[in-house]
Amino acid sequence: MTSKLKMKRTKYQLYAGVIVSVFAFFLVLSFVFPDYSTVKHSKIGTTIDMNNRQVTLIDEAFYEDKNLVEMNFVATIPDAANAKNLTVEVTEGTNENDKLPVTTKKINESFYVVFVENLPEKWKTLKVKVTEKGTDAAEFDMVDPFYVANEKIKHKKHFKAKSVTYYESKEINLFIEDAEKTLAKNEKEIEKLEKSNVKILEVDRDIQSNLSYQTEEKKQEMQAEIESNEQKIVNQKETIKNLEKDNQELEKAIEKAEKQKELLEWL
Repeated sequence: MTSKLKMKRTKYQLYAGVIVSVFAFFLVLSFVFPDYSTVKHSKIGTTIDMNNRQVTLIDEAFYEDKNLVEMNFVATIPDAANAKNLTVEVTEGTNENDKLPVTTKKINESFYVVFVENLPEKWKTLKVKVTEKGTDAAEFDMVDPFYVANEKIKHKKHFKAKSVTYYESKEINLFIEDAEKTLAKNEKEIEKLEKSNVKILEVDRDIQSNLSYQTEEKKQEMQAEIESNEQKIVNQKETIKNLEKDNQELEKAIEKAEKQKELLEWL
C-alpha cells in the first residue's frame, strides 16, 4: 500500500511540476514577447470631433536619434473669422500630471505639425490631447485624445528639420490624393448607374412586349411600372450629370494643386 501511495504522490508531483513549468514558460514568454495588440494607438486617418471643428491625424514618426515624436494634423475650419489656434498637451502613459515638452508649428489655419520632445528613454505610450486655445478645463477633459504607442509608430533613424514649403506640399499631396479617390468613386458610381439604366430599358421592353394580351387591370399595373422605371432613368441620368460635373471641377482643382505644388518645389 505504501509503495502505491508513493507512486501516486510521485505522479501528482510530476503533473504539478509540468503545470508549473508550462505556466512559467508562458509567463517568461509574455515578458520577452509582450502582446501589443491591446496597446492604444491612433491609426493614420483617425479624427476627433471638437465643438467647432474636426482634427485628423495624417502622419506620425518617432526619430530615434532625437528621441522625438512628430505628428501632423489637419483641422477643418468651420468659421475662419472665429478660428482659434490649436493647442496640444501630451502625457506619457497614465501619468496625467507630468506633461511632456511640446512644440506646435502652425503651417496655416488647417495644417499643424507637433513635436513631442525629451521623451523618457523607454517610453511606451503617449496620450495626445488637441484642443483650441482658450478651451476651459471642463471642455478639455471631454476631448478624446490621440494615442501613440512606441511599438506601433513608425521608427526612423535620423531627424531632419523640414521647411514650411515641405509641409505645404504635403498638404497639397493630401488634397490631390483625396480628390483622386473621389474621382474614382464617382466614376464607379457613374458606371453603375449607366448599367442600371440599360437594364431598366431591357425590363421595360420585356414588359411592353407582353402588354397587349393582359387584362385591363394588369395592363394598368404594367404601365405604371414602365412609367416608374422611366422616371428612375431620368433621375439617374440627372445624378450622372451632377457626378460628371463634380469630376470636371475636381480635375481642374487637381490641375491647379499640381501647379501650386510645382511652384512650392521651385521655391
